[in-house]
Amino acid sequence: MQQQIVLNDGSSFPALGFGTCAIGAWQQDDDYVVDTILKAIKAGYRHIDTASLYGNERSVGKAIKASGIPRQEFFVVSKVWDSEQGYEETLKAFDASLKRLDMDYIDLYLVHWPNPNKTQATWQAMESLHAQGKVRYLGLSNFRQSDIEQLMSFAEVKPIYNQLELHPYLTQQALCAVCDKYEIYVSCWSPLGSGTWSGVPTNEKPIADPIIVNIAEKYGISAGQVILKWDLQQGRIAIPKAESDKNIKANLELNSFELSADEITTINQLNRNHRYGGNPDTAYKSNMKMRVPE
Repeated sequence: MQQQIVLNDGSSFPALGFGTCAIGAWQQDDDYVVDTILKAIKAGYRHIDTASLYGNERSVGKAIKASGIPRQEFFVVSKVWDSEQGYEETLKAFDASLKRLDMDYIDLYLVHWPNPNKTQATWQAMESLHAQGKVRYLGLSNFRQSDIEQLMSFAEVKPIYNQLELHPYLTQQALCAVCDKYEIYVSCWSPLGSGTWSGVPTNEKPIADPIIVNIAEKYGISAGQVILKWDLQQGRIAIPKAESDKNIKANLELNSFELSADEITTINQLNRNHRYGGNPDTAYKSNMKMRVPE
């Protein structure tokens, strides 16, 4: 049984999701992407994470349909991109995502990156979608403490989760504490320290860190499994991307071991405040130049 995140309304979803950013290549949306997502579904994933910017919402929808598994058994996440923010813009962006996914609703809709000047209008549009039953839950991505506090000052529908770059070299413990204060679950993107798309050599990633490798050898598992378990044992959500059958399956196989409290502390101490992805303090200008495919 996969570990579940239980929400205040009693519903739940898997703590381990399947990340779809740059399957194959950036904004690839074809049979290879569909087949990869379908492999993940067949392996047991039911929490699928996408975004308008990823350019592969159609593939996500096609894979879920092709699986033959009822839609309600999935927890589907998508996101409104920076250039789509604002009240009317968000409503339009959501409708486009829903059409590409070929679904009646999205389980969780996120603000992809904070834009404080538009947060209130964007969130109010999302609250409208929630009231109409088009979105079950609302959430955040890359929101800093100041962004969360701004949003909580006016939000009528509270966010259930904040998706952050979080891995052993960027533990974000202070921000996690803020999320805990507001009862917002923390979800980790690039939980293993960035994928092959980043161009970062494997030996510079947490999966190659000697401390993590030693723990993996102790339990007879992979370094990636150690990191994912480190997240889940601390009540976080993790959404690794994988394309090979081996890694797709391995990321789900986390029930055979438990990390000790000392091991979790040791991994926490690997923090370097090192980002592989964008920084919410500076990402806005470059993000606005990135286009959401039709």
